[in-house]
Amino acid sequence: MRRLDAPALLFVAIWTSGYVVGSIAAKAAPPLAVTFWRILIAAALLGGLSALRGSRWPRDLRTIGWLAATGVLLFALQFGGIYIGLSSGMPAGTSALIVSCCPLVVAITQAVLGWEQLGRTQWIGAALGMAGVVLALLDRISQPSSIQPVMWTLLGLAGFAIGTVLYQRHQPRDVDPRVIASIQCGAACVVLAPWALLHGGLGIPFTHQALGATSWLTFINAVGGPLIFYFLVRTRGATRTSSLLFIVPATTAIASWPVLGQPLGLTAVAGLVVAGAGVTLIQRRPQTQARQPATLATRPEPVRS
Repeated sequence: MRRLDAPALLFVAIWTSGYVVGSIAAKAAPPLAVTFWRILIAAALLGGLSALRGSRWPRDLRTIGWLAATGVLLFALQFGGIYIGLSSGMPAGTSALIVSCCPLVVAITQAVLGWEQLGRTQWIGAALGMAGVVLALLDRISQPSSIQPVMWTLLGLAGFAIGTVLYQRHQPRDVDPRVIASIQCGAACVVLAPWALLHGGLGIPFTHQALGATSWLTFINAVGGPLIFYFLVRTRGATRTSSLLFIVPATTAIASWPVLGQPLGLTAVAGLVVAGAGVTLIQRRPQTQARQPATLATRPEPVRS
């Protein structure tokens, strides 16, 4: 990353706030209930905004099918797996460490499938990024009581990584990102609704903490998060975008000090420096594409703002 650009900073800030505010929400309400309602409201808001702006909605069933599939992976499996893991006893630091492996999973998957090739500098950057994550969480990693929380968290990681790869491969370039996010969120809600009913129900307490955290996670994370994520994947690729996640554990540890009262260790600051160096190497130059991703659109069209 040659410079700290606004989209990258916004991505890191939104993802960091998701962990911090998510910790508040998980204590104030059933986590899957918060996830379901924030994604459902986001789907309605994004869909309504798209309709007001006259955005074109896809009618091709293949396009809609791919959007729905990636939505289930990115929103239902990712968050469902992570939150069920946390509620089953997965320590937060260990969960963050596992989820932060996403850039490596994406890079390896892209390389194995021949969709994207990384140079030696990028692989060194990925190794540094992962080392920075471990360093940042060194004093917060602990072992879960059983294998079940690990499996749920790995399910969340798989949903995030596979969804990211498939979205880059099948992104419809002539569809408004707001429409894309609305369809994906709607598909995720179909899966999340029964899942939430089995894990704490769909009710959210009418408390300041619960409503405030849900509102933030809805408007900032569920609405703003997908839009900046899709913009970065479209313009920079899946590997370079997901590499920004290496920085998130350290920034989360730093932000948790004033917000959650969790003491800040020097390892978090050191981890941020190391992870930042890794991300810089990964983003130094565009990756060489072994094969251009096949998209559902034959020619790009400008997105109506």
